[in-house]
Amino acid sequence: MKVTIKDVAKKANVSIATVSYAMNDCNRVSEKTRQHVLNIANEMNYVANTNAKQLKQRRSYAIGLFLNNWFGPIYSELVKGIEEVCHQRGYDLVACSMYGNEDSTAHKYIRDRVVDGAVVLTNSFDTEFLKSVAGPDFPMVVLDREISAPGIYNILIDNFGGAFSATKELVLKGCKDIYFFTGPEDSYDSKKRLDGYISALGYFNMPVKNHHLIKSDFTEKTAYKQMKELLEQGRRPDAVFAANDEMAIGIIRAAKRYEIDIPSEMKLVGFDNIRMAELMIPSLTTVTHEKEGMGELAASILINALDEKAKDLQTLTILPTSLILRETL
Repeated sequence: MKVTIKDVAKKANVSIATVSYAMNDCNRVSEKTRQHVLNIANEMNYVANTNAKQLKQRRSYAIGLFLNNWFGPIYSELVKGIEEVCHQRGYDLVACSMYGNEDSTAHKYIRDRVVDGAVVLTNSFDTEFLKSVAGPDFPMVVLDREISAPGIYNILIDNFGGAFSATKELVLKGCKDIYFFTGPEDSYDSKKRLDGYISALGYFNMPVKNHHLIKSDFTEKTAYKQMKELLEQGRRPDAVFAANDEMAIGIIRAAKRYEIDIPSEMKLVGFDNIRMAELMIPSLTTVTHEKEGMGELAASILINALDEKAKDLQTLTILPTSLILRETL
């Protein structure tokens, strides 16, 4: 039986990408590792298929990961899922910096196809740029918007349904003045959560009041400041629906400072079910979705597309959400 690059990687106890780098004399591996891989390849009589290399056009067995923020509680779980599948399937995961706009490492890695494919969760790439680069030979999985184009696969969460359920629950608890803290204006998730909030109010024939919409940015610091300003102005909502948990935590801090009891005086719901949500006092009612599972699915779809199994893949997957009832409701 013919020895494959996967066989060499397994025996050498390295990734397929490392074997590829070593065989192609790439400086991304140390000389010690390169010699180790070459020795194993020689022992196994492995011969790289030059025709396949030409067809694959420098297949690197590396996937690029492009995120807005590497330190947020959502991203750590997402990355864990992506890493696990990449490891299982013999791919390296390359984290790319978004700093520098069109001159950034991220733009270069996608534009020059330094990696084999990409998982994208950042608004630093505009949609037209992604469309211009993606294709059957350079697939992408996009997690922050819906794009219809060859080679692009979309995985989204049911933002609308989750926000509708959260707002509905607040209304059923008797809340009349329900404020909504948005994320950034260019956030797809925030827009869909706002749509769900508006639709739920409409379902109960309740008006949407502009002064109930607080334009925020998904951060605890900004939400704390904005909630503090509302309270200083004498505006005390019956309830607040925050478009993510980090903002909800900022709102809890502001309420505590002004001795407003949650939930008896003000009810609160977040979105994302980050680990801190359950640890807060009071514990945060929130909309949950599978973050690590989303990462696993993203990596699986991308690698299957690279392995020429695209015909079996859905171009749009929407993952479910559900409401976790805790003490702030």
